[in-house]
Amino acid sequence: MYFNYLVNKLGVQQEEVSLPASRVKTVQDLLKTLAMRKLERGYLLAEDNVRVTVNRQFAEPFTILESGDEVGIVPNSPNPPAPPKS
Repeated sequence: MYFNYLVNKLGVQQEEVSLPASRVKTVQDLLKTLAMRKLERGYLLAEDNVRVTVNRQFAEPFTILESGDEVGIVPNSPNPPAPPKS
């Protein structure tokens, strides 16, 4: 689930994603994978721009994810960060 400006910027409020368990084991892995999938908007999901909840509890980057976990991605700021300079 995405919150605040992420909904508008990414174009979805929530999505169900099946990810390879061999590559995505932690919250940090998930953020990196989602950022790659979102291409030019991936910077919005950088670790320093968001907080992550797992099953409605705030989680750390090293938190292990299990199949079926509910993940929420919440911006740290009410304003989106500026895109990286090319």
